[in-house]
Amino acid sequence: MTLLEMVQNILSAMDAEEVSSIGDTIESMQVAEEIKTTYYENFGNLEVRNRFDIIQLDALADSTDKPNVLMIPTEVDHIEWIKYNKGTIAEPNYYDVQYLCQKDFLDHVFLNKSGTLASVKLPGDDEVPYQINSVQHPTYYTIFDDVYIVFDSYNSNVESTVENSKSVAYAEVLPTWSATDTFIPDLHSKFFPWLLAEAKSACFINYKGVSNSKEEQRSRRQRVQHQNNRSRLDVVEDLTGVNYGRK
Repeated sequence: MTLLEMVQNILSAMDAEEVSSIGDTIESMQVAEEIKTTYYENFGNLEVRNRFDIIQLDALADSTDKPNVLMIPTEVDHIEWIKYNKGTIAEPNYYDVQYLCQKDFLDHVFLNKSGTLASVKLPGDDEVPYQINSVQHPTYYTIFDDVYIVFDSYNSNVESTVENSKSVAYAEVLPTWSATDTFIPDLHSKFFPWLLAEAKSACFINYKGVSNSKEEQRSRRQRVQHQNNRSRLDVVEDLTGVNYGRK
């Protein structure tokens, strides 16, 4: 169902004014916003495998003292793995960069005492200084503040910083929302009756001050049905890797 179709369905159930666009009345816009809220509250984390994609990380605006740092794009929920290209764009040679928890990562980089080293700073308010190997492609990475990807080295012989154009990550991309008539939420078709029932029940309570027992019953029935089919969902959502990123 499109957003307009759901708004019209709910307005009809509420005996409200008919609309031909979600922007026609204040009430239709309120209902559209309630559908959005219901979607993110109840369905934002469903079927995460359908939302995984290959992405590139973002570069820092100023990498002067953080040449080994990239950023997680704002639309990304979490990252499962990262690869880096130690070749060129024309002749790529990707390899796995291994994740370390923050403590293990810091234990690793704080041991750097010899070799070709560069003085860098950790991202954050205090910007703690430390040293990293500056003539080697990254081997390990960690994540700070659910925003910054920090690598243990970079190869200044071929690049001045780790380059976002050479990064490849497998990540879950958050679903987007568009308040337009033709927008269809990123949701499997079998979940639309549940979304509609939940949103309709919320609209009755919030905008008419009464509960709708029939829609609440439908919502409970849909919830139980999908919980009973959880084995199928588990196959879809079977995350074999470690959840490294923002969640």
